[in-house]
Amino acid sequence: MKKAVLLAFPFLVAVVSGAYAQGLTTAEKTFVTKAAKGNFAEVELGKLASEKSNSPDVKAFGEQMVTDHSKANDNLKPIADSNGVQWPNQLTGEPKAVYDRLSKLSGPAFDKVYVHAMVQGHQQDAKAYEMESGKVKDSQLKSYVDQTLPVVQQHLSHIQSIQQSSGGSAQR
Repeated sequence: MKKAVLLAFPFLVAVVSGAYAQGLTTAEKTFVTKAAKGNFAEVELGKLASEKSNSPDVKAFGEQMVTDHSKANDNLKPIADSNGVQWPNQLTGEPKAVYDRLSKLSGPAFDKVYVHAMVQGHQQDAKAYEMESGKVKDSQLKSYVDQTLPVVQQHLSHIQSIQQSSGGSAQR
């Protein structure tokens, strides 16, 4: 009996201390990585919009992207850090290609490409957050997703109204 108690004690300490806490699933870690990269890209592209656009609406939208997506990443980073998810520090892949293309444009040409990219990106993001909201198990990540989804949806609505008011002439 004494032996059984001694063997059970380390297990109980481990459980109570959280050593056996589940953490994020692989799918949740993948979502965190994509969300962090997406937020990072929105911030960088938003900075570009506030510099290169001639449209007050597009400039204001870009500034909103910097503010809102910086805040989203501030909320997401502790979740990533506590679960060993690598944090992005530079643009890569498609976001980098979009940034590089936009950095060569200005004025109306910039606006058309930027607005189109923002509509497309926010449509994809809204779908991803909606899907994640229905299946995420981690309570911290669930809270992040549920707080961020309405912001992404608001961004989508806002950029679509900018696109419509500019004649919907966004180009690829």
